[in-house]
Amino acid sequence: MSRAIFPSQVANTVSRVYDWLSRRTFVAGTVVMIVAFLFAAAASAARGFPLPRVHDEFSYLLGAETFASGRLTNPTHPMWRHFESQHLLQRPSYNSKFPPANAVFLAIGTLLTGKPIVGVWIEFAFMCTALYWMLTAWIGDEWALGLSVAFVSGCAASYWSYSYWGGAIAAGAAALVFGSLYRIVERRAGWGSAALLAAGLLLLANSRPFEGLLASLPPAAVFIGWFMRDWRSTWRRKMNDVLIPFLLVAVPGAVCMAIYFHAVTGSWYEMPYTAYDETHQTLPRFIFERSHRTDPQLHQYVLTPFVFMNYLRSFVTDFVGLVIPGIVLVPLLLIPLAARNRRTRFALITIGSTAIGMAFSTFFLAHYAAPLVGAVLIVYGGCLRWLSRLRVARKPIGNRLAVAVLGLWMCTGIAATTLALMSRKRGSTDRPSEWPAQRKLIADTLSRGGRKNLIVVKYIYPHSPNSEWVYNRANIDASNVVWAHDLGDAANQELLDYFRGRSVWRMTINEDEGPYLVTRY
Repeated sequence: MSRAIFPSQVANTVSRVYDWLSRRTFVAGTVVMIVAFLFAAAASAARGFPLPRVHDEFSYLLGAETFASGRLTNPTHPMWRHFESQHLLQRPSYNSKFPPANAVFLAIGTLLTGKPIVGVWIEFAFMCTALYWMLTAWIGDEWALGLSVAFVSGCAASYWSYSYWGGAIAAGAAALVFGSLYRIVERRAGWGSAALLAAGLLLLANSRPFEGLLASLPPAAVFIGWFMRDWRSTWRRKMNDVLIPFLLVAVPGAVCMAIYFHAVTGSWYEMPYTAYDETHQTLPRFIFERSHRTDPQLHQYVLTPFVFMNYLRSFVTDFVGLVIPGIVLVPLLLIPLAARNRRTRFALITIGSTAIGMAFSTFFLAHYAAPLVGAVLIVYGGCLRWLSRLRVARKPIGNRLAVAVLGLWMCTGIAATTLALMSRKRGSTDRPSEWPAQRKLIADTLSRGGRKNLIVVKYIYPHSPNSEWVYNRANIDASNVVWAHDLGDAANQELLDYFRGRSVWRMTINEDEGPYLVTRY
């Protein structure tokens, strides 16, 4: 008898704890934040704290080190031609080409613990907490907590929790925008929501500017319509409680952006990204762009229907599949019913319009669509609410089904991270033969005892541009190991003269899989 009662008692206890938490938004949000941080840390540990391996990651880490050193940017190095690499701006200053939000979070992790990966965990916790706060307004406290925790467990197994690409920031920023919009328009909230709306827009502008702009257009239309037509609120209230606090955050934020642009590019309005593209980009950012540097064959390729179909496939499988695991997609079949609700329709319009706009971009990866995470969860939450109303033979079974779906989602996410932790071998999961691990091993070995080294890298083509060895720290001259491109004997001699006193090595790379030969120069 006791065995039969025990599971019921456990279920009742869990239900009571859940109900208690869901009614206390601040406590529940804190729980979501802590759980998200721990899940991200566990996911990173399960993968052996992976080394940076993509150009974007090295670029973000350069920006993070620059901020952590108390500088907005770094001066152009006299030998800058030897240090040129993808996504790095060398002139008029030396810095990352990317918007600074991700680098700021990585810098916070560096300042707090000395490890930029901690900044990734902070980003992930911020995203999940912001999504929970948003969902409490859009789908209610009852479902917001369960859906948020399910998302935490599932997304923690993705690269958003253990790489340096920064998708979580844009997702959290958009959640601030959506959550603030609902509270201002529907609940007539004041200063706090208006300030968070401005903060969310600023974070979007400094993480995913293009996709963030697309995702912000529907909220902007709703906000302007409310501001001009809502008769429930007086103009005085709209100005004092919404517009003024919005501007008090937005204007200083815009000034800070202009100061950063000027420090990096020398122009108050030119982003580092565009400054980099003016001299380096060989393929346009958008399929309708043409320039003298555009490769005609590549440009014709990106205009083919195959590329568009591949984008649609990637959007559904890579992005939507990252947000919602395939095993729990069934509730989305109820979208036609959920779309009767104007909140769900708004989310669907935001997803559709943003996805169409991103189709004009030349490239697509899952984290590009990060501003749409909140909208996808709003739609899913609407479908869950309809599922919870299901009745069979007048028996209300829908609520149990909806709870079972969230439970399955949580279990799959927890299982994925747990299995990765259990199967991880000692040390890094990067195979010793892979180039990121070899790059770190060579640098650590040469710099033992504080020795100063210069490594001149020569590629024997064909060589994949995806494995670039020449990336340096923010303060190149103070680095124990300096990586430089081989530009020929005459140019190299100038480099050797500049770094006189260092041990100089030549590294020849033929195959990306090795062997990697390091010899005296």
